[in-house]
Amino acid sequence: MKVDVVASLPHYLDHLRPIFDALPDELQGQVYGGSTPWSLRPRGVPRLTLVAGWQDVRDGNGSMVYVEHGAGQSYAGDPKTAHQPGYSASGGARHRGVVGYIAPSEEVARRWRSGTGRPAVAVGCPKLDAYLIDPPVPEERTICLAWHWDCLISPEARSAWNHYAERLPRVVAAWHRQGWRVFGHSHPRWEGALDSTMLTAGVDEILATDRQVFERAAVLAVDNSSIGMEFQALDRPVIWLDAPWYRRNISHGGRFWDWVIGAPRVSGPDELIELKLNNVWTWGYREFAGRAYDHLDGLSALRAADFVTALATG
Repeated sequence: MKVDVVASLPHYLDHLRPIFDALPDELQGQVYGGSTPWSLRPRGVPRLTLVAGWQDVRDGNGSMVYVEHGAGQSYAGDPKTAHQPGYSASGGARHRGVVGYIAPSEEVARRWRSGTGRPAVAVGCPKLDAYLIDPPVPEERTICLAWHWDCLISPEARSAWNHYAERLPRVVAAWHRQGWRVFGHSHPRWEGALDSTMLTAGVDEILATDRQVFERAAVLAVDNSSIGMEFQALDRPVIWLDAPWYRRNISHGGRFWDWVIGAPRVSGPDELIELKLNNVWTWGYREFAGRAYDHLDGLSALRAADFVTALATG
């Protein structure tokens, strides 16, 4: 049985393409992207399809393998959001047509297995393989401000952008005085809506893709996004940006608050203005990434491809 890829958002493809490329040539089908990728894929074709987003499962047909497109973040600490199908705590109960799950860690894989009884495998992060095998050398004295999209399902799922935006010019100016260049980056779901405001605030350049962030930035400051754990997997410093609406009495695990224990965190823009970037330590961050990924050896796509191959040929 051939294996296709369906990805309605470009960052889904970042996770899916390495797995597809690692499949045996005879199993590789087609890659379908764009806003309505299922409309491009012929119906009734007996193929297995790799997907990485809840909406692509919801709109899909036939047998699918769901690939976690983040580091396994969920919002299980609040009963109102514990079973959101777009996040790993849901356990895949609403993922009809999904015959297998590919997860960043055994903890996440176990959620899927307990929720559906279907096979799941912990592989790490296929998206990171190329960077782990051949680590890029970032530009010296550079920091990137990265913003999650404003997902309204939970206060913790929201971006911290509105808490920092007004004083961002002062933050950037302070870092410029220290001799650092400042980049800006936002989640693809923002569709560039923050770019002009960041540039007006004095940000030197917008990095449109995660690849550019990995290749160019030496330090990352991020609110709530898997790019933070991915950046730490490259053993680089991450400063986590909190917001007043991130509830301190709610523990979801993941970003809130397990991943950030012991890591640099700030509660608002004033702390960023006073932050001495030269004092951000530059070692040991891969240890933090190990809280989200069971494997950081550059072989995640191969593990995932073996799992998919067994499903496609079994």
